Parts: sequence; structure tokens; C-alpha cells
Amino acid sequence: MHNSNKNIEFGTLYVVATPIGNINDISFRAVEILSKVTLIATEDTRHSKKLLNAYGIKTRQVSYHKFNELERCDYLIKLLKKGDDIAIISDAGTPCISDPGDVIISQAHKENICITPIPGASSVISAICASGYAANGFKFIGFLPKKISQKKEILKNSTKNDCALIFFESPNRVISTLTELRNIYNNNKELCIAKEISKIYEDIKIKKIDDWLNYFEKDNKEKLKGEFVFIIPASENNNEDYSENEIEEFIKFLIDYKISYSTALKIVCKRFKINKNDIYKKYIHLANK
Repeated sequence: MHNSNKNIEFGTLYVVATPIGNINDISFRAVEILSKVTLIATEDTRHSKKLLNAYGIKTRQVSYHKFNELERCDYLIKLLKKGDDIAIISDAGTPCISDPGDVIISQAHKENICITPIPGASSVISAICASGYAANGFKFIGFLPKKISQKKEILKNSTKNDCALIFFESPNRVISTLTELRNIYNNNKELCIAKEISKIYEDIKIKKIDDWLNYFEKDNKEKLKGEFVFIIPASENNNEDYSENEIEEFIKFLIDYKISYSTALKIVCKRFKINKNDIYKKYIHLANK
């Protein structure tokens, strides 16, 4: 099916999602499209061959990865303009989500070629819907930068997010990222880590930062394998518009009216949207007044 404003003489570029783990996580429509197109452009032809063989798909493959994306794009666009239908897939999940695909899709739009997505598995969507953090929206940033300073800046800014922050992390940097998060947040900050989604060793848990560090320190050779999705919930602290002095003065005001320190903190936390654990000791000197 072609969009009305696209050239009907050209072929269609199908952006097809494939399983991220369990091979059964593929749609009937995806199998149908992959079977009927002229060519499948894939990251790793050997890897994708296993999936295609499992479903009896005989369509020819051609490699399309980050190292040949630009030159391969011209070749595929020419085929599309000749009228050939082409499917693009990644090694797992939905193309273009931290995988190649944007180059040819952008060019296809410029050439008035129809692009049709075939929805399916996505580790980002799977992780957020299993975290319980999706209600207020989310922001996905792909992989964290390898450069420490850039990584720290992103994590530090996450304390101001009014939505969940999702990112991928490689196994060899999980501990360092958790350590940075501990330096930025207090030890009570909870986050969700989803590992190996839809695979045999799928593991999706919510723990406090210190508990995550303790968890991975035990038998970490086995636990630090596979693909990790971090989800930091929306910040509970939205008090950046208020100074510490304003908060302190409000606590004093409540205590002057014979309200206990503990009750005063509950009121303050609700008023300024602050986590009680973050300020309990900070103003403890006011409890004696």
C-alpha cells in the first residue's frame, strides 16, 4: 500500500521489526513482508539467516550496517526507484533504534519513496511497560556516551526530569554507571534495570542503587552479561524553584504553631514535592525548637 503523495511506480521500503530474544516474537505480517520483498537489507546476514530459515523465508539478503550505510544506501535507493520492494531489518528489534536505518529512510523520503513500518518487538517499549514508570511519559537517549564527562552530565540532569529516562548500557559499564548514579542521587533512589528481555535469562527488577551494586558484585560474571536497559523514574524532587532558606522558614513557621518536626516535614514534603529521606537530617536542628 502506497501513501497517496508517494510515487506509485517506485517500490516500498519496509522497516520491519524482528525478535529481540524469543524467536516467536515476530508478527505474521512481518513474515509475509520478508517473504515477498525483492531484497532484505540487514546488519549481519549470517545472524539474520537463522531467523529467515526458521520461517522458511528464501528472500535474498544484502548487508546494511553502520560501516557501509552511506554507499549501500545509493544502491538500495536505485532498486526502489526501479520498482523493487525492499525490507530493512536490524539484528534484533526495531531498526533505527540505536541501529542503522535513518540514512536510507531519510533519503527515501526525499526521493518520494513510500516507507511502511511493520511494528514489532522493541526493548525500549518492552522495558518501559514492565517498569511501572510509563505513566508520566519517558525520554529515550540510546546508549550513554563513553566519555565520562558527557555521561555524568546526562545522569546529573536526570534529577530534573519530569518523565522517566531510558538508556542502553553495555555490561562492562553497568557498575560504573551505577556508581555515578549513587554519587548523584542518595542511596534510596530506586531504578529499574531490564536485562535480556524475552530471552531465557530475562531479568527485570526495581532496586535501590546500593542494592543493585551489591546484587552485581555477587557472581557478577554471570549477571553482567547480555543487554541492559536502565530506566530512571521521573524525579520526585521538583523543588528547584524554592531555596533552602524558604524551606527552612516554612518548617520554622509550622513548628512555631506547635506542629511536631515529623509532621512538619510531611507537610513540607507535600508542599514542595520533596522526598522526606532527602531532608530529614538536613533540618533536624529545628526539631529542638
